[in-house]
Amino acid sequence: LLASALAERYKSWLEGKKTLSYEEYFILAGENTCWLTNLHPLATSTGRIYRIIATSLNITQRKIAETELDREKKFLQALLDNLSDGIVACDKEGILTLFNQASKDFHGLPQQAIPAEEWAKYYDLYLPDGKTLMPQAEIPLFCALQGKSVRDVEMMIIPQNGEPRTLLANGDPIIDSKGEKIGAIVAMRDITERKQAQQALAQINAQLNQELEQRVEERTAQLKQLNTMLLAATTTLEKRNQELDQFAYVASHDLKAPLRAIANLSAWIEEDLEDKLDEDTRHKMNLLRGRVHRLENLINGLLTYSRVGRLKSTPQEVDVQVMLGEIINSLDIPANFTINILGEMPTLVTELLPLQQVFTNLLSNAIKHSECGDDGKITIAVKELDDYYEFTVSDNGKGIEPQYHERIFTVFQTLEARDTKESTGIGLAIVKKAVENQGGKITIESEVG
Repeated sequence: LLASALAERYKSWLEGKKTLSYEEYFILAGENTCWLTNLHPLATSTGRIYRIIATSLNITQRKIAETELDREKKFLQALLDNLSDGIVACDKEGILTLFNQASKDFHGLPQQAIPAEEWAKYYDLYLPDGKTLMPQAEIPLFCALQGKSVRDVEMMIIPQNGEPRTLLANGDPIIDSKGEKIGAIVAMRDITERKQAQQALAQINAQLNQELEQRVEERTAQLKQLNTMLLAATTTLEKRNQELDQFAYVASHDLKAPLRAIANLSAWIEEDLEDKLDEDTRHKMNLLRGRVHRLENLINGLLTYSRVGRLKSTPQEVDVQVMLGEIINSLDIPANFTINILGEMPTLVTELLPLQQVFTNLLSNAIKHSECGDDGKITIAVKELDDYYEFTVSDNGKGIEPQYHERIFTVFQTLEARDTKESTGIGLAIVKKAVENQGGKITIESEVG
């Protein structure tokens, strides 16, 4: 077959009387070589071939270079075709020279040698709005061909028979070793899913904002309504408090008047019948006046308790050291009874009256219930914590059993019979209410004995 093919080639060559070129491979010195052979026939005027001129050129290195170049070209093409980004290149005339597989997939079209002014229409190139055909001057490859660097230009491809895609293009002119522009190249990344996610997120955000605005409007309307109701309730409460204060004042006045009359009447009876009363009767008269005095103190205590937290005053700077000195000077303290203030007391910005009530009642209560006589001792201390002060008032009294630690802060509760130790049972209740109204807390720690 090979001999027949060669014979046919030579026959055609001789008949055509043209130069015959072909490559031949030989093994010379153990190496494969390739030779380019040219056979040129010389003919007479009558057409008879009288001589053949033959030349042979060793093109082994050229063939090796061509083989290596072809291998590299195939490798590069395979590499480009396996990229998820579309790669498009053109020469300096704008003729497309590179169109990888991703680009073909984007467009759904093959590479075509068409002029730049027809790129947008042929390849379905649109602006990001998806409606406007991309002007030639804005096409990334054309911009790169004009010598511009293209960075993150958003565009759309909307093929007639395919899914719309959103792409992000980057490109540059191609410059050779002499600094001359020989073409341009652009890489296009498909960001369709990212754009869809952004649009979905924007839609969700819009819905959430709409719902939020609606809820804010609803809550605002509710708050306005509640504020109106609260204002009305506050006005009503203030009115009721004023009425309660007036009632308490009138009631206490009306209650105190007959009590004072009873006390005075008992004193007059005792005075008029002085020579006729025995010791037992005089004792009972004293008990009667003591009960009247206790009831009067009870009424005063109830008035004070009812007003705690309702009578607001403007916060002011209070030097606790000075305030304690004034309170101590106002108390009836036994001769050798001592009250010690440990360290320096702070200066607070607070309402003065509640703080005075707290310390006055605590000190009075400690003095009243002390069984140490002239050896009684009270210590006042303070500790500065993170965002508040902790005050302690301690004494050397007999102590309070644990089961009574909560009970002593209840109105009318006393731990001793009132005939033994005069007390209304309201003082510590006033202390607790005043402290809690200021956002504080009061506790008791005690050792019996």
